[in-house]
Amino acid sequence: MECKSCHKPVHGNALKALGANWHPHCFTCRTCKRPLFNEKFIAFNGRPFHPGCLRCPGCRKTVRNKYIEHDGMPWHLDCHRKKHRPLCDVCRKPLKTNYLVDFWGNAFCNTHTNYSNCSSCGRIVCKNLTDGGMLHPDGLLICNMCTLRGVDTQERAEDLLDEMRLALASVGLKLNQTQTPVALCDRDELREASRHNFHNERPILGLAQWTTTFSGGRITGRHFNHILIQNKLPEEHYRTIAIHELTHAWFFYNHYHELPLEVEEGMCVLMEYIWLKNQATKEAEYRRTLIEKSQDPIYGQGFQKARAALKLMPLKVLLRFLKEKNSFPTRLSAFFYH
Repeated sequence: MECKSCHKPVHGNALKALGANWHPHCFTCRTCKRPLFNEKFIAFNGRPFHPGCLRCPGCRKTVRNKYIEHDGMPWHLDCHRKKHRPLCDVCRKPLKTNYLVDFWGNAFCNTHTNYSNCSSCGRIVCKNLTDGGMLHPDGLLICNMCTLRGVDTQERAEDLLDEMRLALASVGLKLNQTQTPVALCDRDELREASRHNFHNERPILGLAQWTTTFSGGRITGRHFNHILIQNKLPEEHYRTIAIHELTHAWFFYNHYHELPLEVEEGMCVLMEYIWLKNQATKEAEYRRTLIEKSQDPIYGQGFQKARAALKLMPLKVLLRFLKEKNSFPTRLSAFFYH
């Protein structure tokens, strides 16, 4: 494997960060050049910085929250407005006094209500901002910016799934030698295989599929078939879908029978969230924000209840409680549970 900074082979002590491998001495702040090994850092354009070293070119002060990217650099919104005559990122016309800024710092006229947003990154899908996108018959819209960074080969899909198995195991949900084959698929295959229709706010982008056979009212056989994931999702989005579906697989292999949908989906979203909390990228921050703000009755409210339950008891104990009770614990039931 190759170091992202010096492009020389990495042997022995390898540091893995921002989706790449580094020599520990090569993992340095892009501003001050001091080492970042075992230190807090933030990422911008795939490069690491000390939190205080990512500075706005306009005022030379630290960039901490929202910013606009201009010529590869992060600008405070006010500094950018003072330095540059702002243009709408959608129509490229000068912005008026009142305009909107999205999560990514793209500024656009508040009259652009006739555009749709990418189902992956949330950006307005248009020629100037995303170079268009693909609209599927069921309403799913993926912009071309996301498609260009998309997972579209079986080999890459399998490698990423293996990484997410390890990520899931790191919080205690080990799949060991169980089989979780993955396949990239299109919209029709996903929708036909879906086990429920609760996808109004959260479009179906992946699912875990298994077969259960019965005889005389008893289960006589269970077989995990595969995980299906939407083709050409950007890697970070693919990873969140993968860990979500792998959590379903963990419940299957550990014989959690008939968990309520809100409980199982809520726990799967919780595993997404825990993984995203450990990623120092803008994309991870965006997906965490979506999860936190979701009002979906299954995924959003399920996550909120799962997150609250995790504050009442450790994850290992919570999983045992769910298997026994088939519901999230209340504060009282958690207090008396051993």
